[in-house]
Amino acid sequence: MIEGDFGLELLPSADLESMLPSLLPDLLRYFIRRLDDREDAADAVAETAIVLWRQERRLPGDEEGLRRYAFGVARRVLATARRGRQRRIALAERLRQSLLDIEVQPVEADGDLHRALAALAARDRELVLLVAWEGFGVAEAGAVLGLQPDAARQRYSRARARLRDNLKE
Repeated sequence: MIEGDFGLELLPSADLESMLPSLLPDLLRYFIRRLDDREDAADAVAETAIVLWRQERRLPGDEEGLRRYAFGVARRVLATARRGRQRRIALAERLRQSLLDIEVQPVEADGDLHRALAALAARDRELVLLVAWEGFGVAEAGAVLGLQPDAARQRYSRARARLRDNLKE
């Protein structure tokens, strides 16, 4: 142990490395009980561990002191996570409200066109719809789908041919 300010024993990094694994399950339970999502809880544990590593020179040297300190850090991480979540919810609500004011004309397609489109592979259908309904060029639509321009043009050409054949049937 290293003697710190005010006579507190501080933890050398080797001790933190050996003590942290036993703390992680307790911290995970703490966050799971307070957050709705297990992945959010795991992220919060990771954030808490990062803070502990950054502050390792200031950590208490005894196991119970470290546990108390870690839970103090966890409380602050939880407060930050909750504030971020509240901001995301408020932003989503504002966006939802603003979208209600936008007027969108529905695309009216006959049943034959819908059946012909449904017969295409999902990726081909999306390529055709990005070009026809969303106004993208073939290369741009291909980029949206992660395709190289030449591959997008070939795929689009084949998809249009299949669409024509489907419409004839």
